[in-house]
Amino acid sequence: MMNGVVIETAEGTPQGGPLSPLLANILLDELDKELEKMGHRSSVTPTTATSTSKANPAGERVMARIRKFLQKRLKLKVNEQKGAVDRLWKLKFLGFSTYKAKAGQILIRLALQAIERK
Repeated sequence: MMNGVVIETAEGTPQGGPLSPLLANILLDELDKELEKMGHRSSVTPTTATSTSKANPAGERVMARIRKFLQKRLKLKVNEQKGAVDRLWKLKFLGFSTYKAKAGQILIRLALQAIERK
């Protein structure tokens, strides 16, 4: 939908459709397995904020491998403007952010920008 007008799509599933998250989970399961092979415990989403390559060259190398895997193996398009390499608690995703509690747990909360918009 653009400006309130429904527009037919030529490829992919409609954003917000009930089938979209199910297909994403099925397809990205291969990415999770690849990340486990690389020694990463948490899932990496290929969407969020801007890249910080100078601050984290090792993270940029991992991101490059993920990008290559998504493009070559899964045949997915990667939006370069939405990719990010940063500390987990510095990133926002779908209106949420994470933080580290005193006990060392990683918890989820509404991102400050989402609260300010209300």
